[in-house]
Formats: sequence, C-alpha cells, structure tokens
Amino acid sequence: MLVSRDHPDQPDRVFGQITMFCRELTNACQAQGAYVYFFTPEALETRSSSIQGWVYDEGWRKLSLPVADVINNRLTTRKVENKPSVQHFLADVKSRYGTHFFNEKFLDKTEVFEALAQDTALQRYLPESHALSGFAILKKMCNSYSSVFLKPVRGSLGKGILRISREEGGGYRLLSTTPMGTRKQSYPSLAKLFQSISPKMKTTRFQIQQGLNLMELGKRPVDFRALVQKNGTGKWGVTSIVARTAGSNHFVSNLARGGTLSTVKEAISKSSLPAGVKESSQVQLPRAALAIARGVETFIPAHFGELGIDLALDQSGRIWLLEVNSKPSKNDNTPLNDQKIRPSVKQMILYCRYLAGL
Repeated sequence: MLVSRDHPDQPDRVFGQITMFCRELTNACQAQGAYVYFFTPEALETRSSSIQGWVYDEGWRKLSLPVADVINNRLTTRKVENKPSVQHFLADVKSRYGTHFFNEKFLDKTEVFEALAQDTALQRYLPESHALSGFAILKKMCNSYSSVFLKPVRGSLGKGILRISREEGGGYRLLSTTPMGTRKQSYPSLAKLFQSISPKMKTTRFQIQQGLNLMELGKRPVDFRALVQKNGTGKWGVTSIVARTAGSNHFVSNLARGGTLSTVKEAISKSSLPAGVKESSQVQLPRAALAIARGVETFIPAHFGELGIDLALDQSGRIWLLEVNSKPSKNDNTPLNDQKIRPSVKQMILYCRYLAGL
C-alpha cells in the first residue's frame, strides 16, 4: 500500500486519519494469509531492490521488504503522485517484477465526463458539462439552465465549488463553499459575476455543469456515494451505497462540510419521490454505478480496482452522475469497529489475490 506520508513520532497515528484502516487491512490480511506493508514516496528516493516499509505487529515498525506482487496507490495528492521518483518506481516494478499496480492515477472531472460520453448507454447519466473556457460558455449554460455548477477539475471534498443561479428580480446569485458554510453574493449581470470569478480561473481549471433539481430531505440536497470494487474474479461489484444529506448551511453533501449519512432505503423512503420511483431507484442506483465503473475502465487507459461513484436522483427520480473518485476515502464513510473487518477491506484483498494469481 503506497501512502502519502508517515509520522514516525506518533506511534498511535503513524498514517494520520487512515491509521485505523491500515490496522484493519493488516488484520484482514493475516486472516486471509496475505502479507501487507505500507510505504511512502520517501522510501523510493534511493534506488534499491528492497523497500523500507511499515508493518504492524503489536505496534508499528519499519523493515526492509521485497517489492510486493500488488501495490494499491493511496497517494492523496497529484503533486506527490507525479514525482519523477514515484513514476519511475512504478514503471520499473511493473517491467522488472510484473507487479500489479491499481488505482494508478487521479481522475479529472472533464476527463471522466468526456470518456463516458463516448458510450451512448451512459450518456443518460451525464449532466451537460464543459470545460469553462470563458464567458461564452458560461452565458450559453446560464441561458439553458436555471442554475449551473462550477467545479474545480481537480477538486475534492466539495472544495471550491460555485453555484450560479438567476435571481427573481434579474441579476445573478453566486454561492460558494467555505469551511463556515455557504457564502452568497449577488451581481446585477452575468458579465459582472464573470469578472469576479475570472481571477480564480487563472489558477484553477473549472468544469461547468448543468444544475440539477436534486431530491431533498428537509430542504437539504441528497446524493449517493457508491463504492464499486473489483472482486476475487476480477469483476466489478457494488460493495456499498450510502446516502449523504448536505449540512444545514451547505449546498454540497460531503461529510467534510457537515453532511450526514443514512442508508439508501431510509433516505429514499423519507423523500417526496413518487412511490413507484422509490422502489425502482433502489435497484437502479447500483446498476448505474456498475455501468459507470465499467465505462471508466473501458474508456480511460489506467488500472482501477475500486472507485467512489457519486450519483444523484433528481425530483422525478432520474439518476445522474456527479463525480467519479479514484481514491475513495478510507476514513469517512463507515464507522470503524476494531472487531469487524469491513466488506470493502475483504474485497480489496480478494482482488489482490486474484491479481497475484493465488
């Protein structure tokens, strides 16, 4: 497992927020007869046939270890992932040792939507999306839809998302996500609004996306995070789906922004969706997630073993894709239990065994 950083001075939290997940994975590997270790990009700075990796045995310790049969990339920033030492190591171990390396790269929002649009069966899940190249596309989208979202192409955790909508008396409203809640600003014209966001566009690439009239609970929008993983026969399967309801002062549902979790059944049953739609949605959501995972694999040339797929239902019950994440969170979607190994962890090991030919 390739992780972003370690904290040798914090023996109880060697890997920060994902330390408990790493312990859980270690326990699961011991139960299934697999051996797991954790290493950081720093371990790759020196050219060597062995790696300095962390193992857990009544406490975390570092050992000199052979290159693994399978490596799962859990790096959390593109900057680290793109370091020459990391890229060279990955190319080297693939060619020299036949190591399988999965979740090998981050996904850009624009890349995902353009790739999936190639499949006519998947187009129905895709809100209209474009790279925000200038004022012309903003104007066209705002003329077509009552609201639009601007999402950083490389963003995560709901950071930096902007929502633009027309105001009743003319003019436009801009909502932006901040750690404290939603910031609201009004502009007399779209041109003035564009002027105010132009500086952001110099440093951040945005995707502009059709606004959706999402299913709500208590006037808070709801979306669904599906964890889709490869199984012990190398096939995609849906491990879990949870509903996420936005926090009281937010228009995005990320837990990092005060959102709350519930089961799909619970969220849908409390919604105002038509009765027949409530039944079918519970079947259609996992089907959509699977179809999208297969589409990503078909049209994006990289090896993925698990994907976090964010879906939404609009108020008529139509399913929409919001985002695909190639590094699904290991610290916020399900409560950890020392005694219990989560299905997602078992599934990951089964896929690694499949890759290793065991």
